Amino acid sequence: MTTQNSRRRFLTQIAAGAGAVALARSIFGGNFAELERNVASVAGRTADDVASDEAFWRTVRSGFDLEPAIVNLDNGYCSPLSRAVMNDLAEKMHWVETLPGRRVEELFETVTSKKVIPGLAKMLGVPDNEIALTRNATESLDTVILGMDFKPGDEILCCNHDYYSMLDAIERRKLRDGVSIKMLKPPLPAASDRELLEMYRNAITPRTKLVLVTHASNVTGQIYPVRRIAAAAHRVGAKVLVDAAQTFAVLDHKIPDLDCDFYGVSLHKWLMGPVGSGLLWMRKENVDKIWPLVPPPVQATGMYKFMWSGTYPEFLSGSLTVPIEFHEKLGMARKEARLRYLGEYWRQKVEKLPGVRFYTTDSPAMSCGLGVFEMEGVDLSAVQKSLWEKKKILVQFMDGGPRARELKGIRVTPNVYTTTAELDKFVAALAEETAAARK
Repeated sequence: MTTQNSRRRFLTQIAAGAGAVALARSIFGGNFAELERNVASVAGRTADDVASDEAFWRTVRSGFDLEPAIVNLDNGYCSPLSRAVMNDLAEKMHWVETLPGRRVEELFETVTSKKVIPGLAKMLGVPDNEIALTRNATESLDTVILGMDFKPGDEILCCNHDYYSMLDAIERRKLRDGVSIKMLKPPLPAASDRELLEMYRNAITPRTKLVLVTHASNVTGQIYPVRRIAAAAHRVGAKVLVDAAQTFAVLDHKIPDLDCDFYGVSLHKWLMGPVGSGLLWMRKENVDKIWPLVPPPVQATGMYKFMWSGTYPEFLSGSLTVPIEFHEKLGMARKEARLRYLGEYWRQKVEKLPGVRFYTTDSPAMSCGLGVFEMEGVDLSAVQKSLWEKKKILVQFMDGGPRARELKGIRVTPNVYTTTAELDKFVAALAEETAAARK
């Protein structure tokens, strides 16, 4: 990497060797010896078998400093950091902030560019030079939406269950440039992925220039057949932008599996990185066709021009080494199986309560660990508030607002550290609060 492509200081020569020496005392990896021992103990078992092994997952939980009085079922927003990540972040922050004028760039040159970016690229099955680090999925995806060249009348296809920040950006393009918006309204729940595919196929026309597809909707948990939607879009020359914020490090996939043109995620959700970390990928042929949100120095080339935002707390990106290592040691198959197991566990119990309707079917092709449900005759926004204030159980109330008034449900997103006992506590509290709400 040349210094002109450095993330924050494009014009100053960095003494990378000195940085490496200074960083020698920093934590470059987590202390996962216990996790490795326990993973080795289940090496001969299938991921589905390990998914229900509470003793194994207690060893994973022991790596987190969680408040015992709180049941956190809102990991789809932000996940707590493991102890290893927290310690690494604190050490890197202390090291940088004692001499930021020099160490911001040294950390980027020594850790972010050499460990973090290659580690994420490996996870996603793409070359290192096709990835830019951002602050979140909103920044990643809005870079594409606001940075593409459109002519008046060009069409952007999306759906009302896409993330609101992306829809805000699309509506800005309509106001600014006169683009046409075609916003789909998916069935709730969809009966099959074929039904969703046909919805997109029937809406794509030669005027369609960009299709936004959410891999799994944050407001419903619905998985979309991205690859087949992308094929339909590509037949008319449209580009495909994938929001994978709720599937990266949840569902086992690589970017080439999706056949998309752009891909954005937050890394503080299911990878369990520090808040304020995200990722943008795009095909090489698109790099020079997208305007960055923040104009970078003229020397910036390739994906590095999308990483420029002025002075940045580089310890956030530098600390992603440990979440990547944790993810690799735990194993994607085990993680996905555990999240699916927990999702099925609480769903089967909640389904027995009166008036419940889930926003997805329970088919593995249609849903994952993120689940959303509504309940007839019950104000779930009040229930969500009561669960937190009375029981310290944290879930999200999902209100679709004016774009999706049909959505008024509770979203539950356990993580790998969540226990079935915590889910039992949630279900019991939910039953109590909803029964009281009906009186």
